[in-house]
Amino acid sequence: MTTFVTGATGHVGANLVRALLARGEGVRVLLEPGANPGAIAGLEVERVLGDLRDPAVLERGLAGCDRLYHLAALISLRNRDQQKLFDVNVQGTRNVLAAARQAGVKRAVHCSSFGAIGWRPEGPSDEESLLNPFTCPLDYELCKSLAELEALRACVAGLEVVIVNPSATIGPLDFGPSSFGRTIVRLVTGRLLAYIPGRFDFVPVRDVVSGHLLAMERGRPGERYLLTGRSTSLDEIIDWVTEITGARRPPLRLPLRLVQPALAMKDWLEATLMPSRAPVFTAATARILALGKQGNNEKARRELGLEPSPVQQALWEAMLWYRSQGWFDVEIRDWQAIGAAA
Repeated sequence: MTTFVTGATGHVGANLVRALLARGEGVRVLLEPGANPGAIAGLEVERVLGDLRDPAVLERGLAGCDRLYHLAALISLRNRDQQKLFDVNVQGTRNVLAAARQAGVKRAVHCSSFGAIGWRPEGPSDEESLLNPFTCPLDYELCKSLAELEALRACVAGLEVVIVNPSATIGPLDFGPSSFGRTIVRLVTGRLLAYIPGRFDFVPVRDVVSGHLLAMERGRPGERYLLTGRSTSLDEIIDWVTEITGARRPPLRLPLRLVQPALAMKDWLEATLMPSRAPVFTAATARILALGKQGNNEKARRELGLEPSPVQQALWEAMLWYRSQGWFDVEIRDWQAIGAAA
């Protein structure tokens, strides 16, 4: 059996490919231009060089494959990337699923995002929570929501597609590193001088990988499953990191209401004077943290058999990974010593 994976060099993809190989599956990956090949270096995988925007490449890559995991996506907060976000995340999803149907692929798992799930002020969001486009979601979130429509379209056309929606992922093999990883490295090395309090739903990468594998085996076509973990505040994350590394806390804790105007001005200046610069934090992302969006993974646990693992352990594993990459060099205490009161 041959399995095709897009986004294999991303955080979830790097972990998923290794899990598939450990199960004895033959793996073929789409290696996008500019992707970090180190994420799959030394792995026995077939490589297809190309782009989600090239249907011919996808048709060749999917020929002879039985299954598809579609994880590839463009994540960007830059205004000038709106068209590219649509082309890669929406049109690219249509392209790869159309190629999968043509190739006779039996089942596919489409990795969407928790960002494509709507926010419920009265409690955790679930699979029925619709994203309201009038609440000014990130361009990325809107595109991921539209991409789910392409997944459903493909499902109606005959391809068995299951959708999974991971929240913010924590764990090892974060080759990028991700924006979360970069923030953690800055915190440990003393370069994170200020932060804005808030919270979000964080999930161990091992749970996200398990969710993908379970969705392929047990998921109902046309359904989506939240792969969420634990609603965790940034203060808790900082506490955990300082507990296991001895790093100092950032000296400034800035309330959102005080910095929101400054963030809006920063966003405008970057878009106007530095349009090629890719921002890592904006007024919109600060607003998301302030909402404290959290997810309910009951459906994934009930229908897929997903068994959540501790976020604290995932953070510890991520810390070991960052240290192994030489991004910092500190002693790391055992994960069971952190967040004992959580």
